[in-house]
Amino acid sequence: MKADAIKIRFGAADGSFTFHQTRDDKPNPEHFKLHYESGYEIFLFLDGIGTYIIEGNRYELSPDSLLIMNSTELHALSISPDHPYERIVLTVKKDFLPPFLSHGVDFFRSIKYRKLGHGNLIQGELVRKKGILEHFQKLRHLLSQPGPEEEFVAKCVIVELLASINSIKESELLDAQSHKPAMTKIGELLEYINANLIEPLSLDVLAERFFLTKYHLCHIFKESTGYSINQYISHKRIHMADALMLEGYTPTQACFMTGFNSYSNFYKSYRKLTGRSPRHSKSE
Repeated sequence: MKADAIKIRFGAADGSFTFHQTRDDKPNPEHFKLHYESGYEIFLFLDGIGTYIIEGNRYELSPDSLLIMNSTELHALSISPDHPYERIVLTVKKDFLPPFLSHGVDFFRSIKYRKLGHGNLIQGELVRKKGILEHFQKLRHLLSQPGPEEEFVAKCVIVELLASINSIKESELLDAQSHKPAMTKIGELLEYINANLIEPLSLDVLAERFFLTKYHLCHIFKESTGYSINQYISHKRIHMADALMLEGYTPTQACFMTGFNSYSNFYKSYRKLTGRSPRHSKSE
């Protein structure tokens, strides 16, 4: 068996984007936990057998399928350990595009302006047909032996990639407008939680609002999303707290502004999910 190998790992000098292509010959499912990104993630699946769960929606992965995720979408990979797993992950920060390059065009619009967990997938057939693979091939070539010029050209390729994604997703939106599906109970629940994170969100409160027993509520949530209600709420509140602390609020202020009922609970949740103290959130 070949050892696991990272083919390419690159981070822009100005921190505006990262690119890595990774292959695990024997992937460990424990390494792929529920998480969110600090920027916009574009994920190209190359090989393996797995499912991505994004905000409660499950996406079956096939070769060359592509996923787009914004910084508020919780996601987790369920991957088979019995098949090699290869992917390319491009993470782009929100301030990636300088004003002179964007000219008022929001190249991130298809990643930003969606319901959480909806419209994340572009099927492999469409990825191949629309030239998305060629964009990734150019990036891989440019970033294999990068210099300042190659990095700048890579940014231009990323803009082309974003424009292609916008074109695909906007065509899909037009096709879907005539037959919108009804929102599921889980969809309603996720929407309610995200709109009321600073309010009490105990199982009793949610069960009463959605006319379900606590057992049934927990069961359908876990079955649909792959994680518990409390896990989901904790991740969302910690993400909100991080954003507040970046704006200058203290950890104590962020704690009570995000629905935690005590600093002790906030500290434990924060350290468990991020691996660091909230007081070090800015520096790390």
